[in-house]
Amino acid sequence: RKTVPDSSFWHPTPGSAAPPPLPAGRRKVAARTIIRQRRSAVAMDGRTTINADQFYLMLRHTLPAAAIFDPLPWSATVALALFVHRVESLEPGLYLFLRDPEQEGSLRKAITGDFLFQHPEGCPDDLHLFLLQATDCRDAAKKVSCHQDIAADGVFSLGMLAHFEPGLQRTGPWFYKRLFWETGLIGQILYLEAEAAGIRSTGIGCFFDDAMHQILGLKDLTWQSLYHFTVGGPVDDPRLQTRPAYEHLSG
Repeated sequence: RKTVPDSSFWHPTPGSAAPPPLPAGRRKVAARTIIRQRRSAVAMDGRTTINADQFYLMLRHTLPAAAIFDPLPWSATVALALFVHRVESLEPGLYLFLRDPEQEGSLRKAITGDFLFQHPEGCPDDLHLFLLQATDCRDAAKKVSCHQDIAADGVFSLGMLAHFEPGLQRTGPWFYKRLFWETGLIGQILYLEAEAAGIRSTGIGCFFDDAMHQILGLKDLTWQSLYHFTVGGPVDDPRLQTRPAYEHLSG
């Protein structure tokens, strides 16, 4: 039986809004340069920081209004659960970023436990970022990511939470892979944002989704962690060789 998508869920994303001015210290770099130099970090240095404006800009560019999301003809299904370690003027801790403000009620209901849900001081009002718990969460981030240091030694790491069972019930099982399309696009944005900020990032392929759900108090399949990611100051591995990309296209 063919499932007819709910029109409130399945629709072209809105046109891209004009990006905000670059914050002080933000480098203006050609997209071509950033795309060609983009590499995955293999380790993080455990000391690099970014300022809050850089962090907020990274989050802003993951919103559905960003041009890269125009090909996805559905509303945002993914929110970000963030382990913030080294962002200046922002308390270390566990945060939640809503890419669709209308999902706040669902997430507040799903995330159980003694959490603050507090908008951080200095965060732009139009960014739906919430501090859940102020704490040193490096150990938790590491354990969730299969005990990998890279999740604790960066500036921040995150789990991408998909609005899971309700969406699949509404559209059909075939939509499962579309959830990963959306997480993949978010990951590619964070790759390029990190490069533009002079740092680096990488996806985390090994993580314990049940452990992440336990941290957030998720008890059913309404929200599920599908992909993890980390951003920070890279440590080069001398065993790897880097060569210029696309030499035949230079000039």
